[in-house]
Amino acid sequence: MTSPFSRAMDYHVERQFRRDPGGRLVFLPFGSKGKAYFVDSKSDEEKIRSVVKSYRGRSALLSFLVYPCIYIPSFILNVYGSGTPLRSKLTLSIEISSFVLLAFLALLWRLWGVHKETVSGLTASLSEVGTDLRNHLSEISPAASLRARRLGLVCLSAGILLIGLAILAATRYARPKPACPPEVTSSN
Repeated sequence: MTSPFSRAMDYHVERQFRRDPGGRLVFLPFGSKGKAYFVDSKSDEEKIRSVVKSYRGRSALLSFLVYPCIYIPSFILNVYGSGTPLRSKLTLSIEISSFVLLAFLALLWRLWGVHKETVSGLTASLSEVGTDLRNHLSEISPAASLRARRLGLVCLSAGILLIGLAILAATRYARPKPACPPEVTSSN
């Protein structure tokens, strides 16, 4: 049984392949507007699929791991920095989050560069699809595309619902503010 993550990566890899009217497999390495290549051998197809799946998986995992790293410093400063002025907390939180975000972007840029070079090397021996055939390419599995869109919509709806419930719970069960001490009046 494959994991949902692996199935999602397979779906994204599948979206980069099409069929021409003659039934030949076509690889679109950089989207539908870029170049397209005929993939005639099964070994080339397997190599290309493994490279694309590896890139997609690594970039998705980096995205999943970096977003908590951006928000955790703010959370820690908010919880444990009660004596620190708000301006200092905000400054430090923005600095740490910006550093993590820039490191993440540099890592993604390098990953993209390696992927682009690898795909260029794999497609160097493949024949390019002409512009006359590009408009007539069809998806390999339209039913899987519809299923994936429905699943994405369900996941998005569930995420929005969970965020709404979390906000509702946070506002309902927030800590009460301490009562102000009564004002002392002088009795002279």
